[in-house]
Amino acid sequence: MQALINDKPFTFLTGPAGTGKSLVAQAVGLDRTIERLKYRKLIYTRLQTQVGMDVGALPGDINEKTFPFIAPLMDNLEVMSAKANEIKRYLTEGDDDKRKVFFDSIQTIRGRSLNHTYAMIDECQNLDIHTMAAIATRPGAGAKFVFMGNFSQVDNAKLRNTKANGLYRLLSGLYEKNAHQYFDHVNLTEVQRHPVVEVVEEILRNHEMAEEFAELEARGNADQEL
Repeated sequence: MQALINDKPFTFLTGPAGTGKSLVAQAVGLDRTIERLKYRKLIYTRLQTQVGMDVGALPGDINEKTFPFIAPLMDNLEVMSAKANEIKRYLTEGDDDKRKVFFDSIQTIRGRSLNHTYAMIDECQNLDIHTMAAIATRPGAGAKFVFMGNFSQVDNAKLRNTKANGLYRLLSGLYEKNAHQYFDHVNLTEVQRHPVVEVVEEILRNHEMAEEFAELEARGNADQEL
């Protein structure tokens, strides 16, 4: 858990589907924001696109459009705590100055300075370099940014190239600069979902994932203790 509770601004969680990346990040973030008051707010964000459909094609107003993209966060609440309904109220009710938990689109994060904020950036394998740069330059004083990604689930074929993938470029660049004072990287490998998920991941990783992605993920195996 040290990687998620220390004062380094960046924590990277990589690994196959179902290994609990978003679950553990969310559990720590809610505890540190709502219970321990370490952070003023928790922000959850992910790229608002789906396979075969972008957000503009979804029905409804902006709130209805964004709800499918916070479904993973809402699902995790049911697993995490008997306080799920109470925590949901933090997310959906109250004025912005009283709320603790926010869903922000990546577009709205650009140009902001996020002070004393615990930010969860999900599905980072689908971010290009430009978008990743816009997010990774947002931390202000006392901020913690948790980047979560699975390189075997890159939706955009162009981002399966290491030169174009924002998560790969940022994480590999931090390693190259030996900037360990600013980041931790943990690669989770034990699947927590149905055993068939592990079989599917093995198939996809053998056929869809570049060797360079696997090598970068493996660098996080040295420290499996969060």
